[in-house]
Amino acid sequence: MATVWRSRCAFAPLLVGKSVRILNNTIDLGSKLIPKPLSVTLCAKDYSSYGKSPFVDKITERYDYEIIKNPPEWEYVKRLLPLDIIPKVTPKDNYPSGWIPPKEEAQNLPYFIRRTKHHEIPIYLNLTYRGTRKVTKIKKLDGDIWLLNHEIKKYLNSTQQRYVETRVHELARFIEVKGDFVTVLKEWAYSKGF
Repeated sequence: MATVWRSRCAFAPLLVGKSVRILNNTIDLGSKLIPKPLSVTLCAKDYSSYGKSPFVDKITERYDYEIIKNPPEWEYVKRLLPLDIIPKVTPKDNYPSGWIPPKEEAQNLPYFIRRTKHHEIPIYLNLTYRGTRKVTKIKKLDGDIWLLNHEIKKYLNSTQQRYVETRVHELARFIEVKGDFVTVLKEWAYSKGF
């Protein structure tokens, strides 16, 4: 009987008291099963994965509910739902979070860094190789991306007092800078008016 066991419970009643043949057709005398009641561990159900778990029958419990149109409680629920459109920023002298709005003079430059839909500057830090490789990524670039890369390099070389490597992806419109320069580049972008 050259059968691969699918589970312990499936073929156990068929093999009680018989010797078992292993796949190369030799008889395994050590695997003779004794005709006694099966133990709990032999037929234990294993529901640890989706494929092994049984189908769920129809759920019988029901909840009573009623539909009310325009209830006064709906106003409290509306406040908790996320907005479909992010509102425009109301201009102030300064904001408590430290956020800085973009300036009009930035649109006169030959390059431009667009803000995200949440009005933030898209400069991020990518950590790879378990945090040992740090790459700063500047996204959402418009205009002359090569001139922007040259100015970023010049600024970082003067502030960091060392050569900084950059990589320009012209098609996807982003620049990667080798190292963690998120705060330095955000200060530079705020000073330029982005």
